Amino acid sequence: MSRSTEVKFGSMILPDGEYYSLDDMNTRLNNNVLVVGTTGSAKTRTVITPNLLECVGSYVVTDPKGNLYRKWGSYMEDHGYRVVRLSFIHPEKSVHYNPLQYVKNTQQIQQLSHALVKSSGQYSNDPFWDDTSLMLINSLIAYVTEHYDDESGGRNFHKILELLRKAGRECSSSKNTFLSNKMSMHESTHPGSWAYKQFQNVNQAPEKTFNTIVTTSIAKFCSVDTEELADMMKDDQIDLRSIGQQKTVVFVEVSDSDRSMDMLINMFFTQTMNQLCTYADEECENNQLPVPVRFFMDDFATNCRIDNFENMISNIRSRKISVILILQSLSQLDKSYGPSAHTIIDDCDTLIYMGGNDPETAYSIAVRCNKTIQSVLHMPLCTSWIFRRGEKPFMCRNLELDDYLYEHDIAGSEEKEKLKDVV
Repeated sequence: MSRSTEVKFGSMILPDGEYYSLDDMNTRLNNNVLVVGTTGSAKTRTVITPNLLECVGSYVVTDPKGNLYRKWGSYMEDHGYRVVRLSFIHPEKSVHYNPLQYVKNTQQIQQLSHALVKSSGQYSNDPFWDDTSLMLINSLIAYVTEHYDDESGGRNFHKILELLRKAGRECSSSKNTFLSNKMSMHESTHPGSWAYKQFQNVNQAPEKTFNTIVTTSIAKFCSVDTEELADMMKDDQIDLRSIGQQKTVVFVEVSDSDRSMDMLINMFFTQTMNQLCTYADEECENNQLPVPVRFFMDDFATNCRIDNFENMISNIRSRKISVILILQSLSQLDKSYGPSAHTIIDDCDTLIYMGGNDPETAYSIAVRCNKTIQSVLHMPLCTSWIFRRGEKPFMCRNLELDDYLYEHDIAGSEEKEKLKDVV
């Protein structure tokens, strides 16, 4: 495929080193790619890095340990990109991200509360406690969004935690507390307040039940209760919709060993996709983003569990949004998404298998390429099977990143620093 014909629409590069058009109206294929390969199979070097350096549209990229930002941040900046470093490893070095900045109605409040409660990793044996804490968190998010403006500094998680810590009842004979008085005063100035209505749903509970609901709600915020994160999330410097308006790359730095930030990471990806879809639907011509956005999600089935993703991936194509999902095995996806995993797989018109040791994954690949399970499990190192809907699958030797960089005369940030030292 001639590279010159791909400039208008852009292209993606697969492990065979060939370019494939991103013009989905012409190819009749979506641009979603599922990459499966065990640790050390060079998924980042072979798939993520070359496609990032193609500089097609905007990117939101999970960046374990921050290596991609350090190596390619200045390169992307030199090519006209707004470079955003969102670090959940070093919040003190990160751009600020405030999820409450994007809450404009009760539906978005419920989406955010659901992401908090269901993605926190803190589950109750009795769903009653999660359901009631959801209502209390709904009321508090609604309260701070109704009561504070963007400049007041009160529309953030830190303020919600502050209110929660003062919400408990000390006496069984009275339901008057610091929080209940706040809500009553708020309702007097905001008649029909949804925050007040949601609070009343849980304020009817007896003292011990109510205090347990409060404690359960506080537990949902435990991973964000640090001074560094409070500062990072006090306001917002990203503007999620701008990712679809101008060429932007967001490096989302995540730890590959510390899972305490998973809830925030999941929330960011969920909110970003929702914001971009809403922006495309409400404000963009033909409901398509002016700048296509590609999400590169490493370790997708663990620290990138997007709420309702199985439905979202079926509909993002029309908005000019696509994903590259990185897994170690298909079993990993099954464990995280259950039956919905099959929907996610079906909505990726390109599948790349780079080798592994999981028999269930090997069986699925063997069926697809009409080979034995043994041949899939014993496939040579540095090779991949490539599956494209409507085409015969084939095995190829993987693209060498060094060859790609040499061919395109590309030097990363670290290489540029070395050249400066030489000069």
